[in-house]
Amino acid sequence: MRGMKTWGFIFILAAFLNFWMPASSDAQGASADQYYAAGNQYYSAQNYAQAAQYYYAAVKMNPNNGQAYQGLGNCYYALGRKADALTYYQRAAALQPGNAQLAQFVQNLQAQVGAGGAMAGAGMPQAQASPNYMSTGYSLFQQRQYAQAIQYFNAAIQQNPNDYRPYYYAGYAYYNTGNARNAALYFAIANVKQPNDSIKAYADRIKASLSSDDQQWVDDQVAKFTGTAMAGGGGAAGEKGNDVTVGFHLLGGMEYIFSDPTQIKQYVTASNSVSLNGDTPNVIALPEFEPYVQLGKNFEINLAIGYFPVGNLSYTTYDYSRMDPDGTPPSYPTNADVWQYTYNTSIITADLGFKVIFGDDKVKGYLGLGGGISPVSTTFTKVSYNSTGTAQLATDTSSATYSTMAFNGQAILGVDFVLGKGIALGPYIGYRYLSASNFQNGGNTLLVDTKSGAVGTASGNANGFSNMINQSTGIPDPTTPLTLDFSGLEGGVNLTFSF
Repeated sequence: MRGMKTWGFIFILAAFLNFWMPASSDAQGASADQYYAAGNQYYSAQNYAQAAQYYYAAVKMNPNNGQAYQGLGNCYYALGRKADALTYYQRAAALQPGNAQLAQFVQNLQAQVGAGGAMAGAGMPQAQASPNYMSTGYSLFQQRQYAQAIQYFNAAIQQNPNDYRPYYYAGYAYYNTGNARNAALYFAIANVKQPNDSIKAYADRIKASLSSDDQQWVDDQVAKFTGTAMAGGGGAAGEKGNDVTVGFHLLGGMEYIFSDPTQIKQYVTASNSVSLNGDTPNVIALPEFEPYVQLGKNFEINLAIGYFPVGNLSYTTYDYSRMDPDGTPPSYPTNADVWQYTYNTSIITADLGFKVIFGDDKVKGYLGLGGGISPVSTTFTKVSYNSTGTAQLATDTSSATYSTMAFNGQAILGVDFVLGKGIALGPYIGYRYLSASNFQNGGNTLLVDTKSGAVGTASGNANGFSNMINQSTGIPDPTTPLTLDFSGLEGGVNLTFSF
């Protein structure tokens, strides 16, 4: 039983030592320098408790490691334990007698601890009237002792909060220690204190590399330190991300039209004696130019202007029961009333719309909705053939351009990949609704014979109802305005330029 208790005690002791000594099972044989380097990494990541464990391991292996003692002092200082920090700083100073900056810092800290003074902020030495913290920090910066330099720059900020230089150099020091978040913060504040294109460029570039959460943290801290409200909730003060952004999209794509001449097919099918062949072009090009205004990070208003070259819709109808084109009854049963129709259509689209944007600064998705008016123009050509369907009758040929105004609606879903400053490229898909009716030329409107599917106008032999007359009554069949549907699925590539 006693043996079991002894082994249990040893097990608990081993577990405790494993918890206290950092990564001992994984770092067997590690040197004091390696522990010190690991402590620096955790310190740069602001994980001061973990960093202190590694620095402690370093001094246990090498009690003469002055830099490790200084690292312990930095950790306890950052944690607000000034008295403990002073103890380790004093050991570090004793092992580094030539480090005048450290000696000066220890002297200042002794005064603080002795007087019970409180720091204005964690990790920042109390500002004194006489020491030149900016000069000391810059000297450490030149020696690439960035962690120590940061402390003096922060003290210099307390001495003179309106001086942009300690913010600027602290930003550089944080960047060189791998702390991009604090680097972006200090550069942004420096730019607020002293607006400068170069400083702003540093702040923008480093902030763009951060996650969305870190960018928001930078925004909040800039507002806290400067008292500057962040318009739109994103980006540092004065940063472009919070301003209104303008630019334009260039969309190059294709549309697959779902509908053939549906209305005409319907009436042709209803007639037992009429047949039809010919389809609308299914795939057409669809270029668009789309200027936009982006409000904040997630909302955009745009005006899309596009050209919709539909091309030719051509088909032929064969009526075996109607009168011949010259108005006389068929001379024998095989005679046919043959008409060929061609529509050469082009459309201009003008849509007012908006997009909801989501994602980060590298990849942005969006959902867009829009609608507007679309001028539609079609050149309608109608040719009549004789009873055999081979010889054209010149007197029954007509061609004219008709136009109308249609409603156009669009929904798109896409993703943009940011290629560089102000440039993005990505694919999109969408659906367009566009149905046109009441095509007119002067006072004439294109009509469809609901009995046969023949198309014409109400005036003139060639344009009128010479092939729409009911043989038994001699009067025109019922008609309805011609409707052509150009709705379909679209997709392509969106190239974005922003300013």
